[in-house]
Amino acid sequence: MNDFTNTVSISIGSSMYARFEDMVNTQSHVLAEFIDNALQSYRSNKSRLLALEPAYTLKVNITIEWNDSSSEKASNIIITDNACGIDSATYPRAFMPAEKPLDDSGLNEFGMGLKTAALWLGRDWEVVTTALGEEEERFIHFSLDKVRQQELKELPVKTKKVNRDEHYTIVRISNPTKNSPTFRTLEKIKTEISSIYRKSLREHELEIFVNGSKLVFVDYNVLKASLYNDPDGPIKYWRKDIDFSFGKYKAKGFIAILNTINVNQNGLVLLRRGRVVVGAETDGRYFPKVICSTPGNFRYKRIFGELELEGFDVAFNKNDIQDKDNLEALMIAIHSLLAKDKVLPILSQADNFRSDENRKLAVKLTRDREKKRKEDPSPITITSPAPKETPIIEVPPTQPIGGTQVAEASVYDETYKVDDCSYKLKVIYADEASTDLFWVDIRKADEGIILCQINMKHPFFDSFKLDASITALIKTMAIAKYMAHQKGDDSASSMLDYFNEFIIQTKA
Repeated sequence: MNDFTNTVSISIGSSMYARFEDMVNTQSHVLAEFIDNALQSYRSNKSRLLALEPAYTLKVNITIEWNDSSSEKASNIIITDNACGIDSATYPRAFMPAEKPLDDSGLNEFGMGLKTAALWLGRDWEVVTTALGEEEERFIHFSLDKVRQQELKELPVKTKKVNRDEHYTIVRISNPTKNSPTFRTLEKIKTEISSIYRKSLREHELEIFVNGSKLVFVDYNVLKASLYNDPDGPIKYWRKDIDFSFGKYKAKGFIAILNTINVNQNGLVLLRRGRVVVGAETDGRYFPKVICSTPGNFRYKRIFGELELEGFDVAFNKNDIQDKDNLEALMIAIHSLLAKDKVLPILSQADNFRSDENRKLAVKLTRDREKKRKEDPSPITITSPAPKETPIIEVPPTQPIGGTQVAEASVYDETYKVDDCSYKLKVIYADEASTDLFWVDIRKADEGIILCQINMKHPFFDSFKLDASITALIKTMAIAKYMAHQKGDDSASSMLDYFNEFIIQTKA
């Protein structure tokens, strides 16, 4: 570097800088500020960059370093990009707090991104940059402690001569604040940044790397199925494109139905200027009641979509939409469009469609269990715990199975040896419109046969996927319920005593 050649103003009152780390934000949205700057630099200078390098691709690299894997906070964060750099005309304004850019129609509209983002993460930061077409690299270093102690109003800038075709910006942040990433949050950062820039990644507008990993966004699978009340009808692709406006407010994108219920994918994602504003986090999506209904409803679990908004202002940290009243009015209008569509009635389909996913899982679990039984036909041996002094009570008849539609492929037998008595447990996966999760039928207990019916239509399976572990729990409860009945105390307390003992012994 050469000697100091000039200075830039940082005047805002040194005590204000210390408050930046207390601003409400997330690690992913803060790191996104640096990506926004690079992306806007590229968009504003795309023709110049492509003229110099026809195969040019915007690349942003984020490297988060820890002194060791047990370190609580990152020691250094380095963000580099090959965008157009900060040119000499923009440079003085780039480091002046609250100084909006001359053109605020892009992603860096508030003029606070770099300064606040860097200080939110670390108390020291430095920037090295050179702009395409200029022959000067500029370096600036900010130390919060030094700025406060000396009440600095400006910082010196070091420069050196470089090739005019070079273009890059490097930001290094150190001396971490309480907000700096931990090693445990690295994967979450990757997921959320790929979500924020899903549109740019999808359209190959830029490449983002975090600690060497190239980020990708995988689009969610849209339901392909016939209409819920016409199962033999044509297969439809349950996605509706949206292009709606009233006044200055616009929404363009899509509303769709998830192929499989997934609590990490449902809900709406709101974009503005090509990047996600609401919905990057798994717990931060937008659920307008008029479109998504209420939590627990099938529509709530299945509806998802992306809407690019125009006319709305965003919060300072770009993670929320302002003017909620007009946003709600826009959602009401979009709901009207969806409700009127008789060809693709997304709302009623989301309300009423039921997948046969659990039926397929039941068949698979049955086959897997039968294969395991053939490989090891020995019975599962369990021993009852010592009896407790509990009163003998009258036991009502166990509910029978009658009338249920049962597929032969969803039934299998398993042998248990309980207190030296052999029992064949017949497990049945069936569809039953009932509030009971399972039934135990002991009408054939004298023949050594116990029937356990698992109700796949139970609301429990709306939230939990049918798998071997769930089946194991229910089977053990069935055996525990039968043994409690045999011992003359069919109370919930007694059943739980047997369950707690048996689950350790069965392990399956």
